[in-house]
Amino acid sequence: MRVTEIFYSIQGESSHVGRPCVFVRLTGCNLRCRWCDSEYTFTGGERMSLDEVMARVRGYGCNLVEITGGEQLA
Repeated sequence: MRVTEIFYSIQGESSHVGRPCVFVRLTGCNLRCRWCDSEYTFTGGERMSLDEVMARVRGYGCNLVEITGGEQLA
């Protein structure tokens, strides 16, 4: 999969607002929604295997993970 970034932050949306969270921001989206706040994810990114992504996520020691950016079903 192509990944733009993996980072640790505080969840700002949903029923998990305020909780620590690891975000996996994917690359590539063909939808071009008007409200998109991550247009920088449309291209680029780094190819990573699922094992590589999981190792990075586990390194943060956080149980809440959000997959965002890109179009996950593309």
